[in-house]
Amino acid sequence: MAVSEFQQHPSDDLTGSGIDERARRSAMPNPSDVGHRTIWIAVAIVLIICGTTGAVLGANVVARNDRQGAHAAFTASAADVASTLTLALQHEEDLVVGARSYIVGNPTSSQAAFKRWTTAVEAFARYPELEGGGEVALVPASGLAAFAARKTADPPSPLPAGSSFEVVPPGPRPFYCLVALSLARKTPTVTAVPAGFDYCAAKSSLSTAFFTARDSGRNAYLPYQSGPTTELVIETPIYRGGGVPATIAERDRAFLGAFGTTLIPQVVLSRATRGHPGVAVELRYGSALSHVVFRSGVAASGGQTATIGVSDGWTIRVIGARVAAGVLGDSKALGLVIGGIAVSLLLGLLVFVLGTGRSRALVMVREKTGEISYRALHDSLTGLPNRTLVFDRAERMLARARRDPRIIVAALYIDIDRFKYVNDTFGHGAGDHLLQTVSKRLQAMVRDQDTVGRLGGDEFVVLLDSATSEAPPALVAKRVLEALRRPVVLEQGERPFASSVSVGIAVGQRATVVELLRDADLALYTAKAAGKNRAVLFQPSMTILAEDHRRLELDLEEAIEESQFFLLYQPIMDLNRGSIVGVEALIRWRHPRRGVVEPDDFIPLAEETGLIMPIGRWVIDEGCRQAAVWAAGGHRIGVSVNVSAYQLDRDGLLGDVRRALESSGIEPSSLTLEITETALMRDVATASERLREIKALGVRIAIDDFGTGSSSLAYLRQFSVDSLKIDQTFIAGMTDSRESAGIIHALVELGKLLEIDTLAEGIEEPEQLAQLQDAQCDLGQGFLFAQPLDSDGIERFLARNSTDSTASTIL
Repeated sequence: MAVSEFQQHPSDDLTGSGIDERARRSAMPNPSDVGHRTIWIAVAIVLIICGTTGAVLGANVVARNDRQGAHAAFTASAADVASTLTLALQHEEDLVVGARSYIVGNPTSSQAAFKRWTTAVEAFARYPELEGGGEVALVPASGLAAFAARKTADPPSPLPAGSSFEVVPPGPRPFYCLVALSLARKTPTVTAVPAGFDYCAAKSSLSTAFFTARDSGRNAYLPYQSGPTTELVIETPIYRGGGVPATIAERDRAFLGAFGTTLIPQVVLSRATRGHPGVAVELRYGSALSHVVFRSGVAASGGQTATIGVSDGWTIRVIGARVAAGVLGDSKALGLVIGGIAVSLLLGLLVFVLGTGRSRALVMVREKTGEISYRALHDSLTGLPNRTLVFDRAERMLARARRDPRIIVAALYIDIDRFKYVNDTFGHGAGDHLLQTVSKRLQAMVRDQDTVGRLGGDEFVVLLDSATSEAPPALVAKRVLEALRRPVVLEQGERPFASSVSVGIAVGQRATVVELLRDADLALYTAKAAGKNRAVLFQPSMTILAEDHRRLELDLEEAIEESQFFLLYQPIMDLNRGSIVGVEALIRWRHPRRGVVEPDDFIPLAEETGLIMPIGRWVIDEGCRQAAVWAAGGHRIGVSVNVSAYQLDRDGLLGDVRRALESSGIEPSSLTLEITETALMRDVATASERLREIKALGVRIAIDDFGTGSSSLAYLRQFSVDSLKIDQTFIAGMTDSRESAGIIHALVELGKLLEIDTLAEGIEEPEQLAQLQDAQCDLGQGFLFAQPLDSDGIERFLARNSTDSTASTIL
């Protein structure tokens, strides 16, 4: 609005009727004021309508996004529940298949021997849902008398006092389906089913499943009515020889019977829904013979559902919370509508007041506009310029440098070291306080014409616009490092936290801001890789290194697909007997262009990209496979495999170890997982639980590089480790350093106190070996005995050291 529109009209006359006319005009509304007011009323109404419309449209978008988000979250939760339940059922099959293997290997097993086996495998401890089970044998009529005699002497369940084994229902039949072995969580005083009960004569779902499993050769799931309770039965066929014959006719001839377990489904179902509040799950079975539903959790009325087919008539149905429909059913969307209308009304009123308030309105508009503009260009937490403003100022800085060659431009890219540790350990409030402290210290370090900005997260940037005679960027970076090394008190009453940062420096003209910050970021990456808490100046070679890093990542993916990895093995010796007891598997990469790549050059990249999981899985499989080959040749030596912190944090490690043991057939105690002390201490609770599960398989655990981390003695018992690998830095200095020798002696004594083996790595000199033997260290490895060898080299090494090659389950 032009200034003239706010000026009053001059008077037309000062006498006579002119005075009357002015009085009349003063009594009447000013047409100009009325017109202005009308315009601003119209503007306010338009704003209110537009704001309300926008709020309604935005609320619809929010409601739709919330529905989609809720659906996506439920879909993921349902998939997780279904996956957990499926894995649980597969876990149940492990017991059934294990029992089948036992029966095939012990065809004349007694009930007492079978009970000892169930105790040894901890069947009821590891399977809390297990009620009982047993072997149902297919007994031909010709073998009934002999079977009855055996079971009278060794009944699978107690016979009534004074009675003998009798078939129920009685009568001659071509064959009988009778219980040969059984297990039960609690032995009943009176058997609910007679000991000689013929399941085939009963014509029940059990007998149908019995012959269905025989013909299919696959495990069968079926519901079973036990009194008022419906339970779940998992049944597997047993064939002569242990394998599954190829044809139905062959399976019919080789069929011996079946082994089945009875489970309480609700235990498995409740475990599957653990961690998914508000979610219920149903395991449904439908066939021509029966229909049954097992449920866990409370299903919400009208909630989302997902149905996943399992097999053989079984389906999993997951029910989630009800998703509100429309804006009125969504609290956030409804709040947006109400808030939008309220804001629109206030904005309309504000515009009207401002538009009719003349100069006061102009001042208020400028204030509000300035506030909005400031918030749009500054970080809300630290008050520093945000990415948008930083890029704008950097553009201007580069433009000035193009006009004046005397100006030196530089960008310092700054990242807080261990910031994630602060958030995870002290909380996000402490992390915010650290960010604010860093921003204040950075602002105090630079001049008024320089810019300190926050790009996001814990990343800051400093733009330096200097004349050649002023402080160079490297000196500014040094001052920044010194200022940010000062400890910060993160929480009241807590000990100060020693913080530090890494700095990447890019100096000189660039075509664009993106190139300037990219080069500073590359220098920062180099500083981080070099150990953090330092400043690094960008060099053109860093671009090549970054490209090489990207190329190596792509090559690593190809290496997995094309099996370019191989293992070398370093012998592990018994220092008292001088004999080999195991080997440590060491991975190498046979790169098609670079040659053999050492693990230090690609394992960190594999952990960074997540490719360590398939690589680690291959190492475990290959190590176990090679151990099985040596065992078949008469050399029963153990194999140690390194496990990274990334693998330890993931749920797949337990399954990888179990599959490797099953496929290779080696004794679990022949496999040792080596985990560094630092990896164990990242998350003690999770690591302890993971190791407990692995130890339950019978696998051994060794702490690698012991003495260089920060574990306490209490954790050694909590982790249930079997051996400590003393770091080679202590071994290297033990002949010259009394301190190193004393540390080794203390570690060996600690191992003896805790009944844990001690292993010295990096033995290269006879003097070191002699001192370790005097200290009574148990095991050792190093170049003094042998360098890493391939599998053939290990066999030659074993041949040379066969004078005392007694079998070993060590490592």
